[in-house]
Amino acid sequence: MKLAATLLTIWLGTFAGNAAAAASEPALPNADYCARRDADPEKCVIQNGPPPKPIVRKKKAPPKNPAVSAMPAAKQPAKS
Repeated sequence: MKLAATLLTIWLGTFAGNAAAAASEPALPNADYCARRDADPEKCVIQNGPPPKPIVRKKKAPPKNPAVSAMPAAKQPAKS
C-alpha cells in the first residue's frame, strides 16, 4: 500500500510540474501556417522573446601621474 501511495504521489507531482512548465512557456508559431505566403506576420513572430543582454562597458583606469609635490632641483627656489 505504501508503494502505491508513493508512486501515486510521484506521478501527481510530475504531472503538476509538467503542467506548470507548459503554462509558463509561450506557444510557438505554427510552422505550416507561417510557411505560407499569405500568413499573418503578427501570428508568426514570437512576441515575448528573451530580454536583450545589457551592454557592459569597462571603465578605463585614469592615467597615473607622477608626484607633483617633488619639484626638480633646478626649479626649486634658492634658500637664503
